Amino acid sequence: MEPARPTLRCLRQDLDLGIPPVDEPLDEINHPLLAKVSEQFRDAGASRERIAAVDDLVLFKAKI
Repeated sequence: MEPARPTLRCLRQDLDLGIPPVDEPLDEINHPLLAKVSEQFRDAGASRERIAAVDDLVLFKAKI
């Protein structure tokens, strides 16, 4: 499973973080909430809700 990658909205509004430099991968941002989401998605049996607005990739919502 891929690591959790926050949206820019999540970084700014939910986590109250600034936008990282363009060369910093969003899935490598060190934050306790992102670590928790990555941990939850490692479980293959965990329920997931797909982000319907994105149709060219399979992305899931993380609700904690």
